[in-house]
Amino acid sequence: MQLILISGLSGSGKSIALTVLEDSGFYCVDNLPAQLLPNIAGFLDQAGHTRIAISVDARSGGQFFQLPDFI
Repeated sequence: MQLILISGLSGSGKSIALTVLEDSGFYCVDNLPAQLLPNIAGFLDQAGHTRIAISVDARSGGQFFQLPDFI
């Protein structure tokens, strides 16, 4: 599975990046809370998606700083 994570503040272009990736054949998820990353990645992998892009908003609070642990 190829997984691309995109993060940043509001207005930083996350949605535009996801649109480009979606047009390139990626399954995209926008504004996912950081703590849901392991669950959604596992679910999409089991569903047969091999190219996934996920946007995580930097305003996720304390969970955003736990993102490396979730990866």
